[in-house]
Amino acid sequence: MGYKGLPKDVTRVIAPPMWDSYHFVSVLTRKAYENTIPSLLESGQKYRILDYGCGAKPYEYLFKNHVSEYIGVDVGDNPKADFSIVPGERLKFEDNSFDFVLSSQVLEHVKDVEQYMGECLRVLKPGGILLLSTHGTWQFHASPYDYNRWTCMGLAYLIERTGFEVIEYKPILGQLAVTSQLRLSFFDSFANMIGTAGRILLAPLALFYQFKMMLEDAITPARVKKRDSAIFLFIAKKK
Repeated sequence: MGYKGLPKDVTRVIAPPMWDSYHFVSVLTRKAYENTIPSLLESGQKYRILDYGCGAKPYEYLFKNHVSEYIGVDVGDNPKADFSIVPGERLKFEDNSFDFVLSSQVLEHVKDVEQYMGECLRVLKPGGILLLSTHGTWQFHASPYDYNRWTCMGLAYLIERTGFEVIEYKPILGQLAVTSQLRLSFFDSFANMIGTAGRILLAPLALFYQFKMMLEDAITPARVKKRDSAIFLFIAKKK
């Protein structure tokens, strides 16, 4: 077991080791969710939650003791998913049937963004919450596809024109640290091409870059980070 006793596949997403190339940005993303989700949950309330593009369901633990049903949907062969779909497929759920829709690092991989966002809106109850994170600035990463990047304004416009009211958004990893992350991501890809020796040599470099990014992110002005970041986490409500 890993972080807070969670399964290893979840820990790899939200709390990778310091020598992992994506440690710092993963921790920042986790903390953003940890600081957001509990504040949206009312004491004694139970919620029906859809994790749309669920992966390893990395943030399911944050809904602990507040779940009537937690359903994960994903494309392809994902053993953690409760339902498998093909890209662009309509969800097999009734209208207005969920209290929360969670979309974590999914939207950049979606070809038909309008269809995906429309399904988020359709299955949410009026007043239901959409928690959506996706990339501003990031390297190409097909899994198996990679279609989209957003500015903060562009993502807000997409969410609002779908029929949501944006409550707030949180930037994750500001502009200065992003440049270091992009370099480290390149080194990571190169090391993986080399094999075991490359990954061994990468570890101390990755460790150095984690501290470098911590410093860079700390000195980046909040107004700059709000505008240009690696990831944006939006909290929106169905009207």
